Amino acid sequence: MNETPTSPARSPMWLLLLVGIPIAVAAVLRVLGTHNDIWLDEIISLQAANDVKSPWQIFSGIHSDNNHYLNTLYLYFVRRQSYGPVYRYLSVLFGVGLIPAGYWLMARQSRVEAAILAGLLACSYPLIHFSSEARGYSGALLGSVLAYAALTRWLEEKGGLRQSLWMGLTYGLALVLAVLSHLTACLIWFPLACGSFLVLMGRPGRLKSVLWWIAINLPPAIVLGVLYFFDLRHLELLGGPPMTLAHGLGRLLALALGWPAKDSMTVMIVLAPLAGLTVWQLGTLRKSGDASWILLAMIFVTPLACMLTLQPAFFTLRYFLVTIPFVYVLGAMLLARLFLAPRGRAVLAVVLALFVAGQAYLYAEFLRVGRGQFTAGLQYIIAHTPSGPLRMESNQDFRSIMELSYYAPRVLGNTELLYVPQQKQGAIPADWYIYHEEGYDPPGPPELHLPQQPTWYRVAYFGASELSGQVWTIYSHQPAP
Repeated sequence: MNETPTSPARSPMWLLLLVGIPIAVAAVLRVLGTHNDIWLDEIISLQAANDVKSPWQIFSGIHSDNNHYLNTLYLYFVRRQSYGPVYRYLSVLFGVGLIPAGYWLMARQSRVEAAILAGLLACSYPLIHFSSEARGYSGALLGSVLAYAALTRWLEEKGGLRQSLWMGLTYGLALVLAVLSHLTACLIWFPLACGSFLVLMGRPGRLKSVLWWIAINLPPAIVLGVLYFFDLRHLELLGGPPMTLAHGLGRLLALALGWPAKDSMTVMIVLAPLAGLTVWQLGTLRKSGDASWILLAMIFVTPLACMLTLQPAFFTLRYFLVTIPFVYVLGAMLLARLFLAPRGRAVLAVVLALFVAGQAYLYAEFLRVGRGQFTAGLQYIIAHTPSGPLRMESNQDFRSIMELSYYAPRVLGNTELLYVPQQKQGAIPADWYIYHEEGYDPPGPPELHLPQQPTWYRVAYFGASELSGQVWTIYSHQPAP
């Protein structure tokens, strides 16, 4: 797959185009994605950053699964900013950095594979979504890809001791970045550690190899141990709506591929041939002596093992987001074969066009509804309230209190807001009812019949994107005209 020395892809101008264009596309798409309302989990993170007295308390005093350490640390320093997108700029930086990291990952194979991977990473809707919100997934993605790229070069042993030291250090530090960004990065670190250990056990000089392996995995292990001692053993889970691992993995893969259907089962139409191609490509890598086959195999087996063995109290599909870049790694390898095959470039163009079309459809919907339309929802309520205070209640006290406490001072101005908690609903009259749902749920029912209250009629719906966000269906005692 490697190009010849005279390949134009090795010229500085071609290299600039192959890397620069995907980076520019990624930057534009992600920056545009920051210009919408921040949603519940971002508000919780911002509140945590506001509550701590020092940066150290971020690592030792919050004890919440919504505390993504580096993101919360960043929010601590920019918390006084009134310009909402600023809260998301660290994620944007990591998200744009993912593109050259992906190019570097595949450059050891070929420039064609590297360019394809860079394009897939730049245009992927799930990656755009999570690299344009104030949470830690974007840093976990970047660190995981850098760690994989460095580890594959470390295992090659072609650059001598100096390169081995640099690649080992890069691997360890990249995993520190990933773990401090979001603990789901362990879903990549553990397969990489196990896979590289198996590779080294098949080589001579096992004792020396094991010592090196311990050394490069020591930095993230120390960080995880410190986090456990000061924070993780005291962790409190916030939870959310139930979702099975099988459904979550199916939806995540569908979104990564740009599959248009909403249910998780129809993705099986493309999953079966993709699974066959995956096994075939891993077998090809194995026959060529490329140790990366076992790393990829371990990464892909991990979600399946979790699906078969774990029964978590709460699960959401974004917990396995860190595996998506490696799905694209395999896709880039397969698509590059089309590029080099006779008449394969036409097929490649069709496949990439379908991918971009699917991602563009998802991205356009994301730009339309964002992660929730809380500002627009409150503006609607204000416009349809004749006078006096806004009296409202909802089906989710915690979510409503968090969201209204953030947006009410920014939207309502001098208008008074009275929120009626669930235990007092019916005893204290309210004029508006907010029905909370997830981004993948349809609008609430046309009517709500609650104890000791007049009928609530659905009058407005403010949607949200599927991956993260909150839907508001608004009800009033007066039917919509």
